[in-house]
Amino acid sequence: MRITQRAARTGTLVLVVAGLGGAVLHSLPEPADHAVRPTVERDLDTWSMPLDGYAQPGWSEVGYAEALLDEPCLRDLGIDSPVPWATLVGLQADSISDETPVRGNDAPALAWSRPLRAEAAAERGYQRPSARGANRDGWRQRSEDPEWNAAFDRADRDAVDRCFRASRRTLGTDDDGAAQGASTTAKRLTFLAADAARREPAVVAAAGRWRTCLAPVAPGALPEEPSGMPTGAMRQAFGTRGPALPVSDAETAFAEHDVACQESSGYRWALYDAQWSRLLHVTASDAAVLDAVRPDQVAVAERVAATIERLAPPAPEGVD
Repeated sequence: MRITQRAARTGTLVLVVAGLGGAVLHSLPEPADHAVRPTVERDLDTWSMPLDGYAQPGWSEVGYAEALLDEPCLRDLGIDSPVPWATLVGLQADSISDETPVRGNDAPALAWSRPLRAEAAAERGYQRPSARGANRDGWRQRSEDPEWNAAFDRADRDAVDRCFRASRRTLGTDDDGAAQGASTTAKRLTFLAADAARREPAVVAAAGRWRTCLAPVAPGALPEEPSGMPTGAMRQAFGTRGPALPVSDAETAFAEHDVACQESSGYRWALYDAQWSRLLHVTASDAAVLDAVRPDQVAVAERVAATIERLAPPAPEGVD
């Protein structure tokens, strides 16, 4: 990221700064002058970014995968309560809904920094994936089961902890907090880079071409750039009032046209290049947090997903 420092504009300001000494100097913005080696390959289709290797998978899918591995060990200790069904897609959607940029969270899930994909547009228009497959009701019923809780109370605490530690070692989700700090930093920087990249001249120019391409079929005024899609007026035109309602054919068709215009206008490439470039240098403070751990979270996410796909009970018919 580019960070500019303000030059002193008056002699008075210089005297004030000199008088306050080191405290003021330490509060100045840090320059982003530490080079970062990308942790993943460039891939426009998946919207991979240099710091992705530090970003932990979401808590919903991690907790579920751990519970699946815990189950046989806990059963041997007399704690026998089957893990409820859930789907990987539903758990991932649940994590995304928890890690949102709303309410000032500047380190949201990576999904919030990625533009709409053609496959998603064709399947569900502008809607986020459904979290129905996370089966929160099933989890709540299990956690409130008095017999299950009584069995935990009777079990040897050290033996229970050994079960938990073994599952986390298998998945690679056991850490001392350093990995979580690096993950938060990576997600924050990726989200902020995405926001700043939209103001790059090449991206702004491409957004203008996108507007020209999409305007003839738009059911209303377009925002300045694609991240503002769909507008509130468009949601009303599409009849979209909540995630529980079916997505209309009009919405999916328009969303597909939106993605096609992003591609033909060069917007996606311009935005991708601008965001990627901004993440190649970070501040000394952020570099220290990232350097404290290995950027191995892509492999962790793959193990978590594979565990869920292999061990999760089947979902009821009709649940994705």
